[in-house]
Amino acid sequence: MGHEEHHLKPGALEFDRETDSPSLLLGVWAVIIVLALASIGLSSLGLGKYALPVQLAIATVQAALVAYYFMHLRQSDRVVILTALSSLFWMAILFILVLADYLTRPWHVGW
Repeated sequence: MGHEEHHLKPGALEFDRETDSPSLLLGVWAVIIVLALASIGLSSLGLGKYALPVQLAIATVQAALVAYYFMHLRQSDRVVILTALSSLFWMAILFILVLADYLTRPWHVGW
């Protein structure tokens, strides 16, 4: 016979992607927890006007780690990565439009 047959049960899935090691996922989880604790700790330092950008940077790193490792974007096809990036693009558009609306409203003090 010219070709090999796979002996799978009907309905069984064959995974050809590599799986992440538990130690890697545990390490990434630990980094996310440390970053969360750092963000909590920085909130009590009184950084003033730098507090928001620093905490947003920490949150961005956390979200990137979650997407890259736990949502398996590093093992995904280009279409899945493009979909994830396009959702960020549309979310940025929505934030910009809401911010533009908020900044162009007149300020009324009192009733």
